[in-house]
Amino acid sequence: MDIKNWIQRNIPANSTIVEAGTADGNDTVFFSDHCNRGFVYGFEPDPNLFAETQSKILNRNNVQVENIALSDKTGTATFYISDRFGKDWGSSSLLKPKDHIFVHPQITFKKEITVNTINLDEWFIAKRPSIETVDLMWLDMQGAEPFVLKNAPGILSKTKYLFTEVSLIETYENVEQYSTFKQFLHGAGFDVISEDLPWKDMGNVLFKNRNIA
Repeated sequence: MDIKNWIQRNIPANSTIVEAGTADGNDTVFFSDHCNRGFVYGFEPDPNLFAETQSKILNRNNVQVENIALSDKTGTATFYISDRFGKDWGSSSLLKPKDHIFVHPQITFKKEITVNTINLDEWFIAKRPSIETVDLMWLDMQGAEPFVLKNAPGILSKTKYLFTEVSLIETYENVEQYSTFKQFLHGAGFDVISEDLPWKDMGNVLFKNRNIA
């Protein structure tokens, strides 16, 4: 399934979108263009990728991106920076890389930084009543998605659609596998709409909250 085509057909222009991480900002720009009567909230902990995203959303009044990592709790954490041919890459994670370095040898992890973190429910509470529901949550967090969502039941219950990266092998240390993650999401009210699992290590899955019409 072409996810961006699906978004254009199913996510209204006045929607609220939460995106983490924004990486180079290209998806953020797409969301901003599509939801021109809505709002996009983004998170990107890598300072270089955050700056790249910021440069692409200048003069857009429907986007706000924060240089912070979503996590299970608010505070600070070690962040493993990925590099591909001398450029920060979108494989950085709060989790220490494991099999990722063998599956993708061209991507290295030579640097660790300390980043600020925030619990997603704490962020959601602080934003209310500006945000009451999330039309689409888009997560590309290199294995951090399960522990972020398990510690944010409030915003998860108010999210209509979830598009998330999933792990099929232990790309990062102690990363939760897709089968377990899917069971959790099913228990939280989410059913699979589409699975895109073309690689042996990771993929993306679209879920819908069955409790929201």
